[in-house]
Amino acid sequence: MKLSITRAGLVVTLAAAAALLAGCSDSGSGDDSSPAETTADAQVTTDSGSVEVIDQTHLLLGTAQETLEARGLKVEATDATGQGRTVDDPTAWVVVSQDPTSGTVDAGSTVVLTVRKTDDPAS
Repeated sequence: MKLSITRAGLVVTLAAAAALLAGCSDSGSGDDSSPAETTADAQVTTDSGSVEVIDQTHLLLGTAQETLEARGLKVEATDATGQGRTVDDPTAWVVVSQDPTSGTVDAGSTVVLTVRKTDDPAS
């Protein structure tokens, strides 16, 4: 028996499978209608307007910036080599240190990320 599937049929089948799988996700509670959030995606603030800072070292700068900015923080990136290179592509830089590393700060505070290019030797 030879099975013949057209390209359009395959696209429809894949789209239906994706929709089915998307509807099958379990957020851990049967009656919770709100989407689940990860800690990195959630803007964590306290009643006093403070924000929890989480350590972003060893992550790509782009990921670190998104996470911290989603929490209502400002991000400043500096070149770890001291050469003052312009950090123009956040996907080409890795966070080697951070100030503050963790803790609670006022919303809108600046977190300084010290970064190196991904092709720089690790120190």
